[in-house]
Amino acid sequence: MEIEKYFESSIIDAIRRDINLASQQEIFLVGFINEENRIIDYHLLARGNEGMVPAIVNDLKPGNIIIHNHPSGDLRPSAADIRLASVMGNKGIGFAIINNNLSEIYVVVEPKQPHVEESLDGNEIISLFEDDNKLAEHLHGYEYRQQQIDVVREVVDSFNKHHNILIEAGTGTGKSFAYLIPALYWSYQNKITVVVSTNTINLQEQLIDKDLVLLQKVLPFSFKAVLVKGRSNYVCKRKLHRIEKNAKDYLADLPEKEIEFIKILNWIDQTVTGSRSELNFVTRTDIWDEIASESDLCLRTNCPFFDNCFFMKARKEVFSADLLVANHHLLLSDILLKNEIGEDSHGILPKYRNLIIDEAHNFADVATLHLGRPFYNKVFKKLLDRFFNNKHSLLPRLRSKIAALKVDKKKEILELIDYKLITNIQDLKDMSATYERDLNNIFTEDSMGSIKISVKIKNEELWQEFVSSAEKLLGNINKLIFHTRDLYEEILSLQGLQDDFEDLLIELESYLLRCQHYADNLAFNIKAEDDEFVFWLERRNKDFINQENAPLNITEQLNEMLWNSLDNAVLTSATLSVGNSFAFCQETLGLKKTRNLIVSSPFNYEEQAELIIPEDIPAANSENFLSNIVNELGNILLSFAGRTLVLFTSYKMLNYCLHKLEKSLNANNISILAQGKYARNYIINRFKNLDRQIIFGTVSFWEGVDIKGDNLQYLIIMKLPFPVPDEPIASARMECLRNEGKNPFFHYSLPRAVIRFKQGFGRLIRSKKDKGLVISMDNRILTKSYGKVFQNSLPEGCQVNRVKLKSIAQRGIPE
Repeated sequence: MEIEKYFESSIIDAIRRDINLASQQEIFLVGFINEENRIIDYHLLARGNEGMVPAIVNDLKPGNIIIHNHPSGDLRPSAADIRLASVMGNKGIGFAIINNNLSEIYVVVEPKQPHVEESLDGNEIISLFEDDNKLAEHLHGYEYRQQQIDVVREVVDSFNKHHNILIEAGTGTGKSFAYLIPALYWSYQNKITVVVSTNTINLQEQLIDKDLVLLQKVLPFSFKAVLVKGRSNYVCKRKLHRIEKNAKDYLADLPEKEIEFIKILNWIDQTVTGSRSELNFVTRTDIWDEIASESDLCLRTNCPFFDNCFFMKARKEVFSADLLVANHHLLLSDILLKNEIGEDSHGILPKYRNLIIDEAHNFADVATLHLGRPFYNKVFKKLLDRFFNNKHSLLPRLRSKIAALKVDKKKEILELIDYKLITNIQDLKDMSATYERDLNNIFTEDSMGSIKISVKIKNEELWQEFVSSAEKLLGNINKLIFHTRDLYEEILSLQGLQDDFEDLLIELESYLLRCQHYADNLAFNIKAEDDEFVFWLERRNKDFINQENAPLNITEQLNEMLWNSLDNAVLTSATLSVGNSFAFCQETLGLKKTRNLIVSSPFNYEEQAELIIPEDIPAANSENFLSNIVNELGNILLSFAGRTLVLFTSYKMLNYCLHKLEKSLNANNISILAQGKYARNYIINRFKNLDRQIIFGTVSFWEGVDIKGDNLQYLIIMKLPFPVPDEPIASARMECLRNEGKNPFFHYSLPRAVIRFKQGFGRLIRSKKDKGLVISMDNRILTKSYGKVFQNSLPEGCQVNRVKLKSIAQRGIPE
């Protein structure tokens, strides 16, 4: 092919220079084409040797063309070239091979002309929000809000100009429609997928089942919106078929599972999606794990159930959607998977360049936990059971199949299973128990919570004993990896029988990779030496102790894996700023350049709400705080007679007040719905549907609770929600700030407390008709200099008043 047809002459000379600088070895570059498909510029991405070069293919777009040279002068594509050209060609990316002096070119795949981006018409979109528009026609009680329009303008600008923006939109702004409508227009006009990520199931369901359903009636075009679920939410028909095929034998060994499996087998004929959420009965986690779809056990197109696979059907829906609604956990799992594999097509989500993160105040915390490398012994023990526990485990099934063969190596393979692998697994189960016992010994009897791994802890005898047992466990996991790899290779060597063992080989390979993952993480946690991580032990109950860790700084990883790959990101929440500044949020997430917008709530807080603070009580951080106020708290709750949400900062405080007050309140026909005692959904539904109910909540009840009307009229915040100073991540990050010469209280504790306080405060007023009273039992808002930061974070117009504690029981809601 004529080289001049594809390259400008200056580009030919430049590439020749790059090949000469690489000593005539292979180079790998990406070219950029003009409207005539001529390459007008390029970037050199990698250098190799005379036979190969690293293929760097991330972040390429339609209109790009991959080019590399064959120093031999033979321009015929290799098998690897054909595979890469096929993958890239399906994305509109070209592929070509040149010789070293650029006298010849062989174009394997022609690049597609890049799509010309179509900007959003802000005026057209804003017109939908006018009083006489379709949104008002279909949305009962719709009201024009200037705050919502301000958000719309900024979101439109973010898409058009490809910049990131942080938007704090007060409760009632209508931010969901303000970002959904521009996102849908952008997807429709440019034929690309936009991703929306939320933190809570409640918001996901609201977007899919309510907001997007309404927008199908409002917008002048149709669109496809899909709720994305992780793979483990779907049943695997092949795994279920194997159990069903051997049901009599299988259930005879496991009678306690029989009823649930019968229910599942009946359900599988009725389900539409095969998703766990569609079950009309509760199933045990261990049973669902046996039938759930798993990526590393999937046969893909070789599966006999591929055409009717629930997950593949869901994946097809995901990859053909205009707008995807995911959650932060799934979004980050997708980012990590793509980063690990280095290929977008193997992710949970398709390639996307436009992202909206709602409930963004939680994103940094979710990312921190996802970027850790924990070791969960309980999960590892489940893997050992899947290897060898009963005749339905992998090794007995493999042994049975091999025993039936007439092959020369049968005896050696059976001995490898019987005397090495099975013996190894039995030893591992014993060592796992010893590891768990020694881990338990580090905690004082019956204590729960976390222990940060410090130099002092490492020097203690109990830690040394634990390390000894952990290293023995690690050594035997590595031994299991070695024997498993041997077994895998022995089966592969059985000439002509590989197809017969395909299912079992995939399962064996999967367990091998998982063992390696557990070994790497266990080794990382035993050493606990990486200065960029904090390490700790987490004890939830006597049978559930984990080795945890988390990076101290996530900004570099988020920039590398997420922000740098996007055209624009919209991050929004009702609580992102501290003192009208986004600095804390930007620093935490590594967002160096963003536009920022704060819009206040359209609610009239001057008339709808009041914050009162008792000035005559001990400081909330004093030793006698609770004992001094608990009786008066009881009088207040008795006076309010329900309609009250009490927010605590710890279960210890919650349970103390529950123990002291429940009996007297019950005697007056007032019920306390305490988190930890009842399920969250049960608490909220009972509170909404019955009178004289009080919620005692902590942790998750500070956000995501949406109770409108007279059901909730009183909100009591027991204590300002500062991070627990000895919580491992908090203490480690504060120590880092201290080492940097910064004040950890003002740079970490205070901003986090203010954001959480704003979230808690926002539980009360949820509509323009709501009225209520907020009581802060923590008077440091009045007595400490930093109290002004909390006061300044309140919604505009909200009155703050000092009162006597005993007067609160007589207070009513604002008139």
